[in-house]
Amino acid sequence: MFTSVILVVLCSLVNGHDSNNLITYKLMFSDFYPTQKLSGNVINVDNNNISAVSVLENLPELRKGMLNITYLHFLCISNVNLQYMEEGVFDNQNITVISLVGNKLAEIQPRIFDNLPIICLDLSGNVINFIEKGAFRNMLRLRQLILSRNKLTQISSSYFDNTPHIQYFDVSSNGITKIEEGSFSFLSDEDLLIIIDDNAVEEIHPRGFENLNILQLSLRKNSIRDVPVELFTNNKIGILELDSNQVEEFPNIFCEEINSTVKTVRMYDNPLKCETMEKLIDSAGKSGAFCFLEEDKVAKCRQN
Repeated sequence: MFTSVILVVLCSLVNGHDSNNLITYKLMFSDFYPTQKLSGNVINVDNNNISAVSVLENLPELRKGMLNITYLHFLCISNVNLQYMEEGVFDNQNITVISLVGNKLAEIQPRIFDNLPIICLDLSGNVINFIEKGAFRNMLRLRQLILSRNKLTQISSSYFDNTPHIQYFDVSSNGITKIEEGSFSFLSDEDLLIIIDDNAVEEIHPRGFENLNILQLSLRKNSIRDVPVELFTNNKIGILELDSNQVEEFPNIFCEEINSTVKTVRMYDNPLKCETMEKLIDSAGKSGAFCFLEEDKVAKCRQN
């Protein structure tokens, strides 16, 4: 599942400049032929032996007609000062993975990614602060969407329209302050990995993650104080990570009354009350689950 994400590191990070409005890019071949550097007004890929294309030099604008891709596994347009993409730029382009990492994109508009057959889209490390309604539309094969290290302050289901199969969703290192009701209703009941680390989340609505099947939910490095019990009664969650928050009291999720599906919870670096820690440790042990807390804090509570 994560092979596509790992491929992002293959991008060449080259500081360049515009020269006669040409696009300078590198071809990488699937059958171990040497890479090839080309320049032109259009990126042409009509050879199935080409596995990846990486743009090498400054490319502030990506306009319709600049891509002519019959089939390509990995397109990397990263760290090239990209600021604007024209509507329809990816129309009829057959690509599996697109990396637009480390650019200066501030908005995601509709009709940029419509109907794209890609599996992974990485938009991390931009300055995105606004996503228009329906910006991710009819992306039926999309499994991984990475929006980390941007300027988002909220997540809304309105961004998505008929994009039903996202399994890995990463919005870490943004400025999100609240998980609203229905924020993640665009996700289907599949095995989900949701990463919301290093934001400014203070509040989770009881129905913020309703009716989801979550393998891992990571909310580390936020400002969460209260965790609603509905998070566990209205969803299936396997691993919950709440390290480095402000949680003092926490539902005893391993007791029979709540009957949660959580098998592992991490709560390092939280000001948990002794009573809360004792209940979690005791009930986790009885249920066969794992609850990770600071051992010195637990020992101190037991001494008192």
